[in-house]
Amino acid sequence: MRTLKFVSAAPLILVLATGAAAEDFKLYPGAAQYTPPDTEVSRKWNEALPPGTTICAYITRDSFDKVVSYYKNSARQYTSPHTRMGGKLPNGQEMRLAFFIFDGASDLSTSRSWAKVQHPFVGSVPGKGGKPEFTDIRDATEIVLTERKAIPKTKP
Repeated sequence: MRTLKFVSAAPLILVLATGAAAEDFKLYPGAAQYTPPDTEVSRKWNEALPPGTTICAYITRDSFDKVVSYYKNSARQYTSPHTRMGGKLPNGQEMRLAFFIFDGASDLSTSRSWAKVQHPFVGSVPGKGGKPEFTDIRDATEIVLTERKAIPKTKP
């Protein structure tokens, strides 16, 4: 009977342990924080973030595949049916994207901790006349961590 109880509880214990471990973002070894230039566009973008949302960007010279492999060990890779996972930049270079959820949420919109891994790094995408212009393209892999704190609901 004890064996049956343990076997029944084992999946629950595994799920709880996995969930707790998945919540912790660990920075890829050797990645350095990237602080974008303080421009009007970057300030407006930061002001548009939902309350309690923080974004940190990091850069490494390591390959996209190596960084993705690292995060596959600690997070769930997420693929959106509505998001293209790469494409060609105007200079012909292939852009690759991967998303990882650290808190066990079902998707990025409900997650409180997720990251985008992208290669190459694109430091700026200003636009003229609604058309994006990709600048500051570097042969580096970028890790962008998005975290959201729970906002307490106020009583009416």
